[in-house]
This record gives sequence, C-alpha cells and structure tokens, in this order.
Amino acid sequence: MAWLVAVACFFTLSFFSLIGQSQPVNGKIVKSPATQQPQQPQPYDPNHPPNTYRSKSNPLYWKNKMPHPGYWQQDVSYRIEASLDDVSDVISGAEELIYFNNSLDTLREVYFHLYQNAFGPAAYYADINKANKVKPKYGAYEAQNQGTVVSNLRQLGAEVVVTLDNTILHVKLAEPIAPGDQTTFTMDFKTYFDLGSNRRRMKLFTAWGYKHYDAVHWYPRISVYDRKFGWTADQHLTKEFYGDFGTYDVSLTLPKPY
Repeated sequence: MAWLVAVACFFTLSFFSLIGQSQPVNGKIVKSPATQQPQQPQPYDPNHPPNTYRSKSNPLYWKNKMPHPGYWQQDVSYRIEASLDDVSDVISGAEELIYFNNSLDTLREVYFHLYQNAFGPAAYYADINKANKVKPKYGAYEAQNQGTVVSNLRQLGAEVVVTLDNTILHVKLAEPIAPGDQTTFTMDFKTYFDLGSNRRRMKLFTAWGYKHYDAVHWYPRISVYDRKFGWTADQHLTKEFYGDFGTYDVSLTLPKPY
C-alpha cells in the first residue's frame, strides 16, 4: 500500500492502483520532565504512517499556504476496509471517517454522496434520459435501483437520523460540530457493479476473456462544506466531482485471480 494525499480513491481491478493514506493522529505536545520543552512535531512524510498531512512541515497543506487571511477548507480522513465479491459483483465495506470542521460555523448536519445511485430508473438522471428520448439498458441491480447502500451509520457511536434522496444522503447529527472541533462517523456499505448502458465512471465489463472492474467513488464520500456554497449537495448527473482534500487508509481484499 502507498500513502498519498488524494481527492478521490480510484482503482481499476485486474490492473489496479490504490491511492490512500493512514488516518490522522492529532499531535500531542509532551513536555520533557528535564527541559519542559515541547517535542518537535513529526516531519511531513507522505509515504509512511502516521499521517502527517496536517503537519506544519507539510508544504502542500492549505494552512501552510493560505491564499488570503481567513481562508479555510475542511479536512477529511478515511479508513476503509472492503472486499470484492466477483461472483455477485459487490464491494462490501466498513468505513470510518474523521471529519475536521475548520469553518467558522457550527455544523448540525452533513451530507454524503452515493454516486452509484445515479443509474437506476428511479434516479434523477433517468429523467434527463427521458427528456432526451434516451432509453438506457439497466443491469439487474440497476433495475432495482441498487447502487450504494449504507447501513449502521453512527456519529461517535450514536445513532443519527438519515434521509436518502437518490445520490445524496442527508445526516442530522447527534452532536453538533463546533468550529475547530472534529467528529468521527462509522458505517457499513455495499456498492453494486452493473452492466447498464448509462455513461458512468464506475463500471463492470469483460475484455480479452477477463472481467474488469473500474471502481470510482465506490465508497460513501462526504460532501464539501465551503465558504461560498455551504454544503454542496447537488445530485450526481454524471458530471464532474467536487471533494475535500484528505487522506485515505484503505485495506482491500480481492479474489485470488486479481
């Protein structure tokens, strides 16, 4: 596994690469009994844990190169353990997300993108197809509107109220996230690959006698909260993506032939 700052986690199975990084560990100032001086923070190292993304020595971290006074962006850190079943064509996983609220606002809700939900007959994207007189072919999962299914979503171990609207999952928080604070979300999920004809980044296909999986945004990804738009909770209509910079620690179990 390689550790790397990333906006999204992309991999293609058969020939695949994995982008990720270990989860953040808050620096703790420890005073030496002899000198009572704080220890030096761990130098920035993008290739080995522990995660030093938020370090003062990281030249790529936004706090170390702010474009103007008062600038901020949120930080995210994902830890994902998932496995691929190449018989059912389903990725099953458990996700832990540490979310850092660097904004000036107290957050009482968050939103997650479930991009793979865009391709069923009940999706908003299906309305665009109808308006353009396009009749897509749906795979077996898509025909049942199965894309990404989230279960057991919790904040700091507490249950939260969730509302699903196609590709957007709205979460009413159990505990508000104050400016400068962080919280942790945990959840289980399943993402279904399919052979439908709708244009998408994530797809299943066969070539040269082998089954291929192109897996893009296959995990629940938190929406961006920024100064200009607030929460960007736009439905996915196969256009480009907007995501927070952060870190990923991904453990992926594949069938033996891959």
